[in-house]
Amino acid sequence: MPGAFANYKHLLLLAALLVALVTQPLAAGKHVVARTAYDLFLGGVLVVMLFVVFEARWERWTATALALPAMALTVALNMAAPQLTVPAAVAYHISLAAFIGFAVAVIVRDIFRHRAISFDEIVGAFAGYLLLGIMWGSLYVLVELFAPGSFAVSPDIRWQLDDVHLRRALFNYLSFATMASLGYNDITAVAPVANTLTWLEVMTSQFYLAVVIAQLVGIKLMHMVGGPGAR
Repeated sequence: MPGAFANYKHLLLLAALLVALVTQPLAAGKHVVARTAYDLFLGGVLVVMLFVVFEARWERWTATALALPAMALTVALNMAAPQLTVPAAVAYHISLAAFIGFAVAVIVRDIFRHRAISFDEIVGAFAGYLLLGIMWGSLYVLVELFAPGSFAVSPDIRWQLDDVHLRRALFNYLSFATMASLGYNDITAVAPVANTLTWLEVMTSQFYLAVVIAQLVGIKLMHMVGGPGAR
């Protein structure tokens, strides 16, 4: 990513992720054109990730292979016949979770490789945290698709499971609430697999925060002690 954007590439990624997360519920129940426009934007976010997160050629090829099914199915989900909706959604979320998991691994690896830290790299660490939550949201959707009823959902919000976009947004909400240990109890895991995924997310997100923040602080302290020329 040449030019001035190279210094703000993670800020661009973070802005795209926040827009995608905030506007996703707005696409639900709208005209097919509005839903398709949102899904095209979501596909664009995945393309942005390919250029922002992955630098080595093998990384981009691997990431592209993982993301292609999600990109292809992003719009197709709105047009699939009812009997194909669940299989298409399963394939979509498997592809998305694998792609995002690979992206988070690369982001964390790059943080540990740096000997100096910039504002954009700190933003990249936060973007990685958001991606971790989105990945787990997709895993929750997969569990619910394979075994409906794996989550106890309050009657006030259960209707959201019937819409593709609202369902994604609902499980992203569960994911971020779990990461923050908020526990609103309007949607909770009740099946064994769902319970396991929940505590795994808590452990993974806490590990991410502890290790990544410790690394960022360590790099910053090393840079301060070593002076501006420290690497």
